[in-house]
Amino acid sequence: MAETTAATDRGATALKAARGLVQGAINIGLTIWTVRDIRRRSDDELKGKRQLWLMAAFAPPIGPIAYLVFGRRRAAPAIELEPGTSEPA
Repeated sequence: MAETTAATDRGATALKAARGLVQGAINIGLTIWTVRDIRRRSDDELKGKRQLWLMAAFAPPIGPIAYLVFGRRRAAPAIELEPGTSEPA
């Protein structure tokens, strides 16, 4: 009976370690994606100060998610033109 418990404990420990690796990889990926996005955008495309968002990017997972949801300005919708004219549809 003690052998079964020891094997179960090892399995649980391995599962926790794997979960930690996955969470770490997700946090690193979100941080890299966020920093790259902040650096590539102009000041007009950001809501707020660039330095503030860069600091927030290094507070995973909340900082990168907050930037991706609240820190970027949406692009203006494209205006469709009538074929052969310069007038809006």
